[in-house]
Amino acid sequence: MKTISIKTLATGIVASTLLFAASCKKGDTGPAGANGTNGLVATSTDGYIKGTITGTRQDGTSFIENYDFENYYGTPSGTLDSTGINSVEFDINRSMDVFGRNSASIAITATTPTASTGTLSLNNFNFTKSLGTNKEFVFSVNNNTTAQVNPLTYNSSNGMFTGSTSVVSNALGNSTAHSATITIQYQATITQLYMLVHHNGNAVKTNASNN
Repeated sequence: MKTISIKTLATGIVASTLLFAASCKKGDTGPAGANGTNGLVATSTDGYIKGTITGTRQDGTSFIENYDFENYYGTPSGTLDSTGINSVEFDINRSMDVFGRNSASIAITATTPTASTGTLSLNNFNFTKSLGTNKEFVFSVNNNTTAQVNPLTYNSSNGMFTGSTSVVSNALGNSTAHSATITIQYQATITQLYMLVHHNGNAVKTNASNN
């Protein structure tokens, strides 16, 4: 039986491919496809959560740092919702950027939307700062920290919600292992949430202003 070497077979395949390609003509260019959706979440700015952090690092160094978070992503600037009889909650989230750790989330509860006082809960807080090459200061609150807010200002006509307070995070409540004080100023245009509840088989629209 006559055998064919691998080299000879490969040479034949290449030659056949070249002949086929030479005999083909390039067709007309097709129409352009539709643009794809953006890969990144759109960044919005309205209001802020900002203030100062005062405390002591784990190495014993005292610090005072300013923070200013303005960005939010894919959600309203802030929300207002009813959480029960004579109880409403405002929620605001802000960060430096969508991928970074610098961010804050606060919730303010009150008896009514126009109450002059309320309770602020700092649900999430992270602050980072470069201290030089391969060095970074990280401050984070790891439990729910609360404080009273007085005055509390909400304009139901234009949705503007503003206030300020300070919270104290004890040594077990943050990443420095020392007590720290966080001053908080906030501002946001609030979106009031409406929900549907069923009463005697009928859907009834409710909202935070009912309290």
